[in-house]
Amino acid sequence: MNTDASTLAKRPRVRLWRRAYWRVVTLFCVCFMLVPVAGFERDAVTTATAPYRFSMPVWELDHLPDKWFRRALGTPSALARGSAHEQRMAIVNEFFEVSHSLWRVEQQLLELQARAPVTPEVTERVASLKEQRNRLVERRDDLRPAAEETLETTIAATLESLGFRAWTGPFPPVDTVLAASPTILVTSPRDRIERQDTVTMRTGLTSEERERIETRVEGETDLSALVLNTGGIALYPSIVVPHAGLDFALEVIAHEWVHQWLWFRPLGRRYFQGGDITTLNETVADIAGKEIEELTRQRLDRIAAGSPGSGDHRHPPPEAPPSQAPPAFNFHDEMRATRIRVDELLAAGEVEEAETYMEERRREFVANGYRLRRLNQAYFAFHGTYATTGAAGVNVIGQQIEELRRRSPNLGDFLRTAAEFTSVADLEAYLAATDP
Repeated sequence: MNTDASTLAKRPRVRLWRRAYWRVVTLFCVCFMLVPVAGFERDAVTTATAPYRFSMPVWELDHLPDKWFRRALGTPSALARGSAHEQRMAIVNEFFEVSHSLWRVEQQLLELQARAPVTPEVTERVASLKEQRNRLVERRDDLRPAAEETLETTIAATLESLGFRAWTGPFPPVDTVLAASPTILVTSPRDRIERQDTVTMRTGLTSEERERIETRVEGETDLSALVLNTGGIALYPSIVVPHAGLDFALEVIAHEWVHQWLWFRPLGRRYFQGGDITTLNETVADIAGKEIEELTRQRLDRIAAGSPGSGDHRHPPPEAPPSQAPPAFNFHDEMRATRIRVDELLAAGEVEEAETYMEERRREFVANGYRLRRLNQAYFAFHGTYATTGAAGVNVIGQQIEELRRRSPNLGDFLRTAAEFTSVADLEAYLAATDP
């Protein structure tokens, strides 16, 4: 009996050691494959971002198995009862409310911790907020598995209704983590707007760290640099920030799934060629993501029909001022006008004038409630990748993709057509051949 008990006690430890062993082996293999074969030269961008890099292999190893472990062990209790639609939506709504509250607490902490000198009152307030943060983190983490599962299965059902079904559901399966998304460093030449380096870095970089990175890159190169937050990133599983609300999360999950789906097709495989092909990818995903979000929201509203407190929990983006009337200062139009003028100045070789103009315009945006920390060539290089936004200025790709969607009988046909393009010339040829 004692021998059997001892053997049984050892088994969990053996399994843990075995799991750790294979995790280390897998991580080593992945990292080895990522090491360039040619010589590696540390440039200014690499050096500036080295202490802050986001480890994609570690992320994949830590999060990829989670969904499948949960399903193997059984669905969360809130989802196990197929009739508990109201409970499912109550969990989803509470998750986003808690996430938004947590984000607000963290913003207050950042502001207080940046104050100098630190008074006893500030110290006491910081301690109180940290306790509140810990409680919110614990509750958010309790709610997260059920909330993620509800959104994943509902978006998957929407995709299946659009004809995206392989084996038992859409491929790749919808899989996301509702958590803080990495920051990125984007660079562009100063004399033109062109997206060059995009470095993925860890979450939660302070303003000082961001400015340190940007200053170093710009001081050692002739590049414009910008460190900015992301709302999501198309790893697998994708990462999507939860603090901006349910509608935003649905749109970004859908957007990132489109990128994952495109990766297995000609358009997506060419994403990292840059330039117009990246813009083509992002604009297709942007249009499709918005449409999938609308269809999924309708499906969730049907699930929650009759559920008390199941109203719209979307939160306005923190940069934009809430308003009931049409704003006198239209962000999209003003940003489009700014981009057009910057392009004109850069084309004339007036780089410093363009940079002075962008700073003047940034202050106008801030005065009208839009918290832009920096407005430079790198800003337009990143945001202009989405060709339907104001930051793209005059970009016919956005108009062409929107025309392709209008001519497509449904969203599935639109995506399957766009997925086969290998260049903007393919898009133009397709539109010319199908001109009504």
